[in-house]
Amino acid sequence: MSLYKTVLSTSIICSTLLFTACTSSKSGPRQPKPMDTHGKSLVFIKGAEDGCTTANGDYSKDHDAFNNDIEYHKGWFAGRKYCEVRSG
Repeated sequence: MSLYKTVLSTSIICSTLLFTACTSSKSGPRQPKPMDTHGKSLVFIKGAEDGCTTANGDYSKDHDAFNNDIEYHKGWFAGRKYCEVRSG
């Protein structure tokens, strides 16, 4: 009888652990909210895209636009900051 109880208890514990390991309370990775570019100029958006690309480790910048177009300049920094916060 003691062996029966040991085998039964072990089986119940193993089954519980097995099924518990297969479940998760998480619904998967959250998708980051895209940067709000509503009402921004196309130049700002291009700067933001390049800044975000840079924040993700792949340097991208139109140096002429960065130095001469304030919209691109602001967009580049906004995109870099936004993507650094999301990835870090």
